[in-house]
Amino acid sequence: MRWLLTLLILGWPPSAVPQINQNIGQPPQNPTINQVAPGQIFSGTGNNAYYGEMLPAATPPVSNSTHSFYSLYAMDREQNVVYVCIVAWSSYELLCGGFHWERRDLRSGRVDVAATTNNPPGQTVSSSFSDLCTVFYKFGERLRAAGEFRLNLVPFGPEVGDLKVNPSMLTAGMTIDLHMFFPFYGGLYNYTTLSVNGYMGFATVLDQGPTINIGPESTDWPRQEDPAMIAPYLCKQQIPQTGNPARRAGVYYRLILRQSLFGRESNSNLNVGTVQGSSFFGQPANLACPGTADSYVRCDQNSDYFLDQMMIWLQEGVAGASMFRADAAVVVTWYNTASAISGRSDIDAGQTGTYQAIWLTDQAARLSYVILNYDRLGFDAQDFRANSRSGRCRAVFNGGNHTGTVEVDPTQPYKNTPKVLAQRSGVPHMVRGRYMFRVDDVVRPAGCSNKTGGTYPIMIYPNIVNMLGEMTVDVNGMCLDRAQTYILMIEEREVATCQVINSAIARCSLPKIYDWGTKTVYFQPQSRGANDEKAFVGYIYFVPPTLDPMRLDIGNIYEWYKNPMTNYLMPIAWYPRNFTNPDLINSGNNMGIRISDDSMYSVQLGLYIVGYREYKDDEIKKFRPEYRTLARITTFSNQANINYRWMPQEEVINTNQVQQWYMTDWERMHLLYTYRVGFFKLAPINSNDMNGTHLLPGLVSAPISLHWLWTPDTQQFNAITLNQQDRDNRQDFVQKKSREMCHDWYDEDGALFNFIRDTETNTSCPCVETQALLDIGRFMPHPRCSQMFRDITCTTVIGSRNCYMSASNIYGSYAGNGNTFQNMDTTRFMTHYGQVCCYDEAGFLMQTPYQPVIKTQKDYFYNPGYPLRAYEFGTPPYMGQFEVPGLSVFHHDYMPYFLCCKFADFRCQMFYWRRPSSACQQYQPAATGQASGTGVFHTIDNDKFIFNEPGVYNLLYVPKSVRTPEVRVQIRMERYPNRKVDFGLLGRYIPQSELVQPTNATVITGIALEATGTDRVVVQTRKDTRRFRYRTNIIIGNILRYFDTIRLQRFKGVLVYVNNVERGQPEIYVVLEEAQIGIKVTESYALDIDRLPNYQESMGILDILLSVPPQYGVRPDGDKTLELQFRQLYNLPRISGLMRPFPDQSSGALNLGLTLNDVNSETYRQQIIANYMVLGTGEATPQQNTAGTLNQGMPQDNMFTTSKDEDKKFDVFPEAIMRSEAVYKMAPVYDTGPYRFVPQTGAMIIQLLNTCRDLQNNPATDLQPYQSMANLNYGMLCPDDPGAILTECGDSIPCLYDYALLNSKTMALEEQDAWNSFSAERVEAIRQYNSCGAINIEYPEYMMKTPALASGYLQGDVARFECYQSHWVKGDHEYKCGLVVDYNYPNSYRFEWNKGSQPWCRSRIKENYFKWLAVIFGIVGIIIAIILVFTLCWCIKQRRLQDSRTYGGAAAYQNTAYETKPRTASLGDLSTVPRTTVDPTILYPATQRATPATLEPARMTPATDLRGSQQQPGGLMGLNTSV
Repeated sequence: MRWLLTLLILGWPPSAVPQINQNIGQPPQNPTINQVAPGQIFSGTGNNAYYGEMLPAATPPVSNSTHSFYSLYAMDREQNVVYVCIVAWSSYELLCGGFHWERRDLRSGRVDVAATTNNPPGQTVSSSFSDLCTVFYKFGERLRAAGEFRLNLVPFGPEVGDLKVNPSMLTAGMTIDLHMFFPFYGGLYNYTTLSVNGYMGFATVLDQGPTINIGPESTDWPRQEDPAMIAPYLCKQQIPQTGNPARRAGVYYRLILRQSLFGRESNSNLNVGTVQGSSFFGQPANLACPGTADSYVRCDQNSDYFLDQMMIWLQEGVAGASMFRADAAVVVTWYNTASAISGRSDIDAGQTGTYQAIWLTDQAARLSYVILNYDRLGFDAQDFRANSRSGRCRAVFNGGNHTGTVEVDPTQPYKNTPKVLAQRSGVPHMVRGRYMFRVDDVVRPAGCSNKTGGTYPIMIYPNIVNMLGEMTVDVNGMCLDRAQTYILMIEEREVATCQVINSAIARCSLPKIYDWGTKTVYFQPQSRGANDEKAFVGYIYFVPPTLDPMRLDIGNIYEWYKNPMTNYLMPIAWYPRNFTNPDLINSGNNMGIRISDDSMYSVQLGLYIVGYREYKDDEIKKFRPEYRTLARITTFSNQANINYRWMPQEEVINTNQVQQWYMTDWERMHLLYTYRVGFFKLAPINSNDMNGTHLLPGLVSAPISLHWLWTPDTQQFNAITLNQQDRDNRQDFVQKKSREMCHDWYDEDGALFNFIRDTETNTSCPCVETQALLDIGRFMPHPRCSQMFRDITCTTVIGSRNCYMSASNIYGSYAGNGNTFQNMDTTRFMTHYGQVCCYDEAGFLMQTPYQPVIKTQKDYFYNPGYPLRAYEFGTPPYMGQFEVPGLSVFHHDYMPYFLCCKFADFRCQMFYWRRPSSACQQYQPAATGQASGTGVFHTIDNDKFIFNEPGVYNLLYVPKSVRTPEVRVQIRMERYPNRKVDFGLLGRYIPQSELVQPTNATVITGIALEATGTDRVVVQTRKDTRRFRYRTNIIIGNILRYFDTIRLQRFKGVLVYVNNVERGQPEIYVVLEEAQIGIKVTESYALDIDRLPNYQESMGILDILLSVPPQYGVRPDGDKTLELQFRQLYNLPRISGLMRPFPDQSSGALNLGLTLNDVNSETYRQQIIANYMVLGTGEATPQQNTAGTLNQGMPQDNMFTTSKDEDKKFDVFPEAIMRSEAVYKMAPVYDTGPYRFVPQTGAMIIQLLNTCRDLQNNPATDLQPYQSMANLNYGMLCPDDPGAILTECGDSIPCLYDYALLNSKTMALEEQDAWNSFSAERVEAIRQYNSCGAINIEYPEYMMKTPALASGYLQGDVARFECYQSHWVKGDHEYKCGLVVDYNYPNSYRFEWNKGSQPWCRSRIKENYFKWLAVIFGIVGIIIAIILVFTLCWCIKQRRLQDSRTYGGAAAYQNTAYETKPRTASLGDLSTVPRTTVDPTILYPATQRATPATLEPARMTPATDLRGSQQQPGGLMGLNTSV
């Protein structure tokens, strides 16, 4: 047997290894003996099909020329495994003895276990094929009964390098060194204790009595031990010490490390000749592990092979394990153990157990998995002698210290008898008795489960999905049947269809999910009949493409928004294991699919460009979003090489080429430009999709501009490169087209509602950055454009130091009659608008009207923030116009900025006319308060005190009103443990109950908050020794959430984001969106613990910053003079709680500091305890009134221990105990007698410090017996250096208090800094800044602002405008913002700039030209004026001469009355008499308009004139003599 095992370890030649037959699934046949062919299937009894394959004659394990050797395969279709028996066929007789038996995996083709028989069965069977399977089956059973045939265990024992636990240490346990850190349940361990009682422990285990008690339900920790452990089969067990010597038994273990940990690995791409391997155990890496005497550590080529095999196992059973790289493993095997409470009865009856635990981790100790293998469980230690259930076995993971427990199989059969673990499996397609778990944090079951009732968490990878959908996720849930169809039902959305990969993993294709936030999903079979599989519940977090952490990497996002692009070759990268061949997944017969098979990832990928727009749909008569595949840019071959399992595949995109357009030529010239923004999608090519309407699931990129697709008519996307002329033509074309599109957007946006009224009235920007920093309920750091998130994808507001945006959609209000009592009772409503505020280096608000004046270079970054018509995070229901997260804002706000300000020239001012920045004229500061350190409070209404008392308190309570929702905020305060206690003294000098010794200082360890219609959020610090990777727990809806992958997450009515610059989620922000109340939670002052050598982990203290907006009527300066009247007049809610303990009493002065009299003063302590402590949460006998004056209507349910109705189904998850259990739980003895909590007043602190300093400085105390007495009375009370406390803290009360009680200089100084900085920032933030707004510059050409970056909008600011030296300034160029008072109404005032005309600049050349023109035209004008005067005078003179010369002439007697109205006879009525008009030329022939010179000869005397006139005929002169 050993010879053959050695042969297997070394490996057969490839030609000798029997190959798996590929004809699985064909109809079985019943051939005769002469018809047997290699690989042919033949039938037998039972459910399995058997077939034979001829081996080459020269390669059998045993050489025998008289026999033909066959490898007979027995396939189990349910488990996808093959049992192989190499037999000899001679004279139609089957020889089954003395040869090789093994089990092969259908997915990998590798041998899992192998064995032979020393004693051949000696059975010769006829050649009847009907009896062949019977012999085959009996042969395997005989080997299994002999203990040599174990299907589900990895090799163990001395043959493979295992060591055996010393028999004398079996019960208490043997501690071994792991040589690196392994994560488990939030802790990090570089050791483990192995015990015969079926566990790998990490602390002292109390094994008194018949039952080993662990977990919150069975132990009274810290009075009793509650050790962390991995327990495959926890119960009292024993190893047979006597009996059959051939029957091995014991606990075997070994540590397997990858060679790359020491600078070498198999199949490495490192140059072996140049890289020197590290030493280990004093020897080179290639010799250290195998050559070390009595060493259980292995790090050779076989170790790498073993770890690779374990990764394959995990891939086949765990969703998401494909991204895990195993670098170390601990293998522990319990071999032939028996129950210890049954004496020898189980041993004699052969009822023993053999099981195995494999614990794997990566080099960074971030991920960790456990594989449990159960070969045989012959006992369960229950019903002993039919009348006892004591000492029952459990398969469990225990986090330790009441962190929580997770059962391996929480089903009814397991509860009845744990022995079923060996019969069932979490990966039934692999082998029976195998279970897999992810254990690096809270243990999550992987594989599948047979649970039917209750709630069972499903594992989904990836659980962060792009909201555009069309992606695939792998799901671990129920054990799957290929005959069934399974669906993933998404809350409030469509269902996803799933394909069965194997019995443990289903792959579900998600549709488009127009949503942002967490959605609960249910995994169930789609069957018509009734089924019980309704327990499997999970969640998927849908994110917009702008925040997707798994988005397609297309290089620097800035480059896609430049014209021209700096390089026509752009990078692209992705992980090939994110794509699988859809033809294999969707095929009807996918039984042979193996996730670990590299060929599964061989697929052709297409890179598509998808355009987005919001256009008018005439069919539904609305505007709606549209996604259209514009073109396929190129095609890539997904690399299926194993080297790309963790390595990204990097390619390039040629932006000058398009492989296939999905638009016609007319659409390219007209419709293409309606898609302002788009994104890339990398997906497998669908051969049936000819127009790009049915893209397969894939990865999408961040939104990008599409201007690189715009080309003139003369250019096509068919050239690899473009010459300079073509590039210039394209750049000019993009510039021209952008100008047209900018004008179109300007007209389009102008036709919409003027949303500036809502943005400026309801969410005006804070005037200075400090206000924005503290107003966390209404504003948050921009996720892409702020230093907090340190993101690099900001594209529109570069140049500002920090940008802030509205933390939720802007809520509008009814404005029909203005702000009068008519609209007092109207509710606020959500709009789809948003606000963005950017601040410069000095912290002042940047203004859009000054941008054209300040920006002097094309690439000079002065880009102020501006309001958004479409809120960046979207608007429910996330599927209409202006509502799509990420894409709507690019379509309506961000891309118009690039079109007008970047791509087109001199159009930026048009954009800012539509998007003017806020001038903070309507901003009112929020009321902010802080609770930090050891109960140091600075309330929202300016009260300052130190309050210490353990319990749960209502920090803030806002009753529901017409305008505001109900808001509840509670905190939990616990006694901080004394860090002077040395845990190393456990068991020798101090008992378990004295490990946690509390001090008289209370700290905040948790906060819970919710509002009407929102999810409940619980943030708490983690327990000691659990704060290595995550320092806090964020539990939302009773589910533990993680923020290390995506830092900003949105839930039902709640926005949560994390500043994860420091490790471990130490800074959390929670915003109640409708209430606009924000909370900042900081753990241990967000210190970088890695830089503090005296601290292994963080301190476990929470600081709370609370922000309340002004609509609740809380004045931040504490003035409550008219609060009652305003509350009644405006129907405002009454705000109270520990953060506002005295809502009806006057607050302290604004600038008054904290004094010793404010430290646990009895004047307010009992009021706070009576009114705000939740009943039943304090110490044993707290002084608490059941109905006080202030606590009427105050909620009394503990939000840490209760759940909302919709979240109760998740109470069975292990995080429930983490939420409800105290962080610093202490033994009951510290609740009584002299150990009870005693609040320390200021006088007591000073007295303690003085006493301790005197003892320190008095040399007599170093002598006996004074030394013993002083140590007894003050040893645990005095800080280490009391003199330094008084010196370093001075008069800082928070510093003195923290330093004296916590004995930590670091924490005291941090508390002092936190108190001083908050006090200074609060004074600056609550100040009322008066704003005039920015001056709108209409003609910014050649104009500068002096100083350029001054605020230019606040009261007292002076804005001076100048022109460059080539121009002259015109108009009023100096303005000052000041107060304007209407003296008729002294209470009516406003702030505005002084009156003046618009400043503008004129060129000096043009100015000089105009001056010369003015001089010339002036001279000409003077000359013309002189000429005109002279001409006028000459004309007057001539007129006078004419009049004098024409005296008596015809002109003097001409009367036009005869022409128009001749006279008639005055006798009687002459109206009917005919009138005759006399022509003057007839009467006066000489008068024919002659010149004065021609009139002289014709001059007549009056007599001749009259006489001459009388001779004319027809005259009536006789009747006209009366004139």
